Parts: sequence; structure tokens; C-alpha cells
Amino acid sequence: MSVMKTYRIPDEYFFRLHHVRPRFKNDVEEVLLYVATSISEMTVLPEKEFNNELNKVLFGFKKNATSTQKTIDNWRTEISALFGFIQETNGFLQPSLMAKRLANNQYLDEFFNYFLFSFQYPGGHIVNYNVIKQIEAGVRFKPCQFILNLLIEGEKLTGKPFSITAEELTQCAYFDLRVTTGKRQAKEVAKLILKNRTDKVEYEYDYEALKNERTGEFPSKGDTNRYAGDILDYMVLANLLQHKGTGYYYYLNVENKEAINFHLQNDVWFDEYDKFYNADSITNPEIGALEEVWFDYVNSFDNIEAFAPHLEEQEVENISALIQEYYSRMKEDRKVPTKIFGDYGETLILAHEYLRTKDGSNRQHLINKIPTPLGVGYDLQSIEIPKNKRYIEVKTTKSRKALNNNRFKLTPNEWDTAETLGDNYFVYYLVINDEGKNIFIIQNPIKQFNSGNLKVDKNLVVEFSNKSGQWQKLLEIAN
Repeated sequence: MSVMKTYRIPDEYFFRLHHVRPRFKNDVEEVLLYVATSISEMTVLPEKEFNNELNKVLFGFKKNATSTQKTIDNWRTEISALFGFIQETNGFLQPSLMAKRLANNQYLDEFFNYFLFSFQYPGGHIVNYNVIKQIEAGVRFKPCQFILNLLIEGEKLTGKPFSITAEELTQCAYFDLRVTTGKRQAKEVAKLILKNRTDKVEYEYDYEALKNERTGEFPSKGDTNRYAGDILDYMVLANLLQHKGTGYYYYLNVENKEAINFHLQNDVWFDEYDKFYNADSITNPEIGALEEVWFDYVNSFDNIEAFAPHLEEQEVENISALIQEYYSRMKEDRKVPTKIFGDYGETLILAHEYLRTKDGSNRQHLINKIPTPLGVGYDLQSIEIPKNKRYIEVKTTKSRKALNNNRFKLTPNEWDTAETLGDNYFVYYLVINDEGKNIFIIQNPIKQFNSGNLKVDKNLVVEFSNKSGQWQKLLEIAN
């Protein structure tokens, strides 16, 4: 009779890493988008006033109107601490670059790439005494970068795509000081995981450090693995990983090599804690004094092209071929210049407009992206059938899950232009998720506002209803 083999981290190396876990984890994309859009135009305010305004925003989300103040306070802490939505200077708070960029772009995969790029242990996303514990244990760990390296090393060892579970990551890396202090590298961890699979080991969970002092009970497997699982899930939302199976095996998203390579090749680190690693003692006030600096650091990264959504090569080829014959009518040039392409959402709408009008008009050469520096208040010029022009402002939300989001921002210039152009002005709200690509088309948003079909707040955040326009499937070129 064979004896079941087990694996446990030696007690001297066991160290539990943790971070703030949002209570809204299942709705994280929707909550972050809602909050970012709501607070991005808030002015600099004293801490108490800012928090009161943010509380009003949080009470307005879904069923939060009946939530307790404690619940809302917890949400506020989780949003600000983990995701860096708020920056502080001398007791005054303001919406951060992370929040503003998400509100303006609404690309959630881009947001999670920025989040993961700066995320580390130790970091200002946890309370001071836990930062101290991690420093005293010698922890210096960038989980996103490590996980990417781990999956690459596993593939090298096996000669085929390699995947891991949250349990394997927790037991073989996340809670093992040999890994989180940098003494054991990704290749060694990949070998350990493969050996444990070959040996068909059961992972043990009765670590004394995890025992509840009051009840004497140990947390469940799910509770133990949830911190590593969170980071894996955030990497899925960033389109760095995919997952499969009921036990969730996570593996590299090979279609997003540009972002993966950027994470691997750019080794950034918040080094303000480094001076404490050899200190005889560390105090809470010393660590607390770095909190503002931490959130400034998290919000210091911008304009990383690798994190922005991109068209796949085949999409670019298809759209170029579609536009080429019409573009040549404007200029005697058979080559489509790259400047005709806008950002991800704008380019998809550009192709949609060619397809929408191709059978009813010979004026497709008038369909153009408008260069941003011109500041005309719309992104694309298109056409109506049989005559007139259509001026389109494109708003895009890109997420993994289908979100219940009906809000986007307009600029004062866009609103003024809509007022000037009337029925010729359209907002195309493009929604992209794992279920497909659809557009909500609003003609003449000023008229819709005056008719009570959409709401606009003082910061020009637009909230639309089904009466404001109509949903259409994005027209795409069949491969």
C-alpha cells in the first residue's frame, strides 16, 4: 500500500504574504470604473471633505445605498490603499493619475497592467506594522514579474506551455521566504512544482503561523491560497494570463507578448524602504512617513505603450486593406499611412464606418480620423447615406467581464461641439469584453439630455439609458 506524499514549507521559511482584499472582488472591474469616472474631476480637498465626497460616490453604487457606514469606509480604504486611486499632500487629497487615466480611457486591462507593474512586497498598500514585518523578514518580492518568469521557466523545462494553480504558487513560492527574499529563483520553483506533480503530493495547510489564536482552527485551503490567487486573477484582467479548468490553471497569454516583455524587461522597485533592511529597529511613524511617497510612486508611471490595447496583426492587415481603395481616392497613394489609425477603439469604429456605408455610398474616402491636436471635439469624420457628414466621438470600455456600465466622460470641448453640430454629432460608446464587441450609438446628446433621456453631472460625466440611443453589434471584417 503506497503512502500519500505530502509537501509543506519548512517552518523556518514559512512567511505569509498578504495584501488588502477588496470586498468587491467579484465586481472589481465595474467598481473601479464607476469610482474612477465619479471622482476623476474632484478638486483637491482636505482629507475629511474628500472622504465625504467619495463616500457619496460609493453609496451610489448598485445596492450600497443600504450599506452601513463601516462597509463604505472599508470600500474607500480598499480602493485607495490597494489600487492607488488617491494621492495625498499635507493632509489634502485628490484623485490620482491611476484614477484619471482609467476614467478617460476606460481600458481596464491597461489599468491592471499599471497596477501590477508597481505592485510589490513590501508596499504602502498594507498597514505600517505589516510593512515592518516584511522588511524584518527580508522580503523583496515583485509577484507579477516572478509569475511571468515562473511560467516561462516551466515552459523551457517541459517544452510545452506551462500552467500553475493558486495552490502551487502559494505553497511553492508565495509563502516561502526562500523565494520572496530572492534566494530561490523561478527556475527552481518550476522544478519543484513539476516534481510535486510527478510525486502526486498533497499540500499541507496546518501551519502554526496561520492558526487562529482564539479558535485554534486553521484557515481553509481557499482562504490560504486567496492572496496568490488574487494576483493571478489581476494578471488575467491585465490580459497577461489566461486560465482554464475548474481548478483554474493559469498560463501565459501569448497574444500579449509586448506587455509581458515590458514587465520582464523593466525592473522597477520602490526603494524608500531599503534603508531599513539592516536597521536595529523600525518604528511605525518612520514607515508611515513614506505613505505619501509610495502613492506618488505608484502614480508616477504613464504613457507605457505596451500596456495600451492593440489591434492584432490580422486586424491591422484587414482594416488596412479595407481602407486602402477608398483612401487612394483622396490622394494618389495606394499605401495607407499609419496616421489614419487612431487608438484601439477609434480604429475599430473607423472600420465599422467603412463597413456600414460600403454598399450605399461611394464617398468612403471622406471617412477619416481627425488628428488629436486639432481639438475639434470629435474623433472621426464619417458620412451619411446618401449625403451629409457624421461626426463621431468614440468612447470605449474594455474589460474581461460584461459590465453593467452606462457612464462615460465628455470634455467641455466635446460638449460644445455636440451643441454646435446637433443631429450630425454622434457618440459611439464601444463596449469590448469576452462576450463580444457592441456599440451604443447616441445621436445628438444635447437633444437627448434636454429630453431627459440621459443625465450629465457638473463634471460632464454622462449616464445614458436605453432611450438615449440604440445598441448595435460592431461590424468587423471576417477573416
